[in-house]
Amino acid sequence: MKKLIAILLLIPIILLGAFAAFLFVGNEAYTDVAYLDDGAHTMDVYLPRLIDEGEPQGVLLFIHGGSWSSGDKSDEAIRYRLLASLGYITASINYTLWTEETRYEYRVTDVLDEIDAAMLKLGGFLSERGIAVGKVALGGYSAGGHLALLYAYSRSETAPYDVAFVSSMAGPTDVSEAVWGRDMTKRVGTRLTGVEITDSMLDTGEAEELLAAVSPVSYVTSDAPPTLLMHGGKDTTVPVANADSLLILLSANGVKHDYVFMDRSNHMLIQNPLAHLTYFKLLLGYCREYF
Repeated sequence: MKKLIAILLLIPIILLGAFAAFLFVGNEAYTDVAYLDDGAHTMDVYLPRLIDEGEPQGVLLFIHGGSWSSGDKSDEAIRYRLLASLGYITASINYTLWTEETRYEYRVTDVLDEIDAAMLKLGGFLSERGIAVGKVALGGYSAGGHLALLYAYSRSETAPYDVAFVSSMAGPTDVSEAVWGRDMTKRVGTRLTGVEITDSMLDTGEAEELLAAVSPVSYVTSDAPPTLLMHGGKDTTVPVANADSLLILLSANGVKHDYVFMDRSNHMLIQNPLAHLTYFKLLLGYCREYF
């Protein structure tokens, strides 16, 4: 089912992808490149046919969705191959997933350490092939969008490479009761923090610091990287108030951003197909401007 959803998300750009593949043949794909030594943390890397090895390259690093508990780095492989066909080094990673058994041990902030490790491995992997990394841009869908935003805003100063920009499709941004409602805040907050968020904790404010720590909006400053967002107006899985909350802060801090609002779309983002073309065009524009 997830594979089908991924394909549906990409229908508007499949024809463009076929055209790009015709023009840019011979791209290299390296799958299951380990970035930690446990065999579970791997990434796929897509290299364009032509790379200027004399210049540091921008790299797109994508993080898959799946409620932090499912999904795979290959879910949007068509998109990644297309970006490589258009000349951009692209990678996607697997990361530690939440499970019922680890619900009180799982910390989504630990995944940020894994993103650090993936970046370092990616830099070494490309260096072995004569390619220097200049900047990295992060992106993702749903939970992957949340992780991309959280990393870009909270760790840009310590990241192994400069964060050029960040993109998110339907990603959570603000784990607060005002945005999610009480029941979903408790559920999402518990999943991301490993601490059982209760009514009492919300009533007394005890949960506020825990929830803020896993909310990308908490880290937005005037130094935040340029941001590209897309969200569905009828999204009940990740309420559109998430996008609204972030947009207010980006504007207030003077951060360059673009927002593709899909008024008819739910969380799967398939009801406004032409909007995907707009989003993809903007993404390519960000690559040209910030890499």
